[in-house]
Amino acid sequence: MTEHEVAPFVGKAVRLTLADGQILAGTLHADHGHGHGHTHYAVVSDPVVAGGDPVTVTLHGAAGITEIVDASDDPAAVE
Repeated sequence: MTEHEVAPFVGKAVRLTLADGQILAGTLHADHGHGHGHTHYAVVSDPVVAGGDPVTVTLHGAAGITEIVDASDDPAAVE
């Protein structure tokens, strides 16, 4: 996908599929401040263990995302 296709989902609960088949769910964050041609995205999910830290997966650019959908109706995807 392109950064323009992903941009409307920033700040929202999403479910996304990566090119390697992984599926992630959580709140999508973006960081444009790295200065090397692409945006870094982070998908932040609830802790795996009660009382633990949130789980964060960092993506380097949008090219590795093959599908992204709104997951605001999925409590597991809401940060």
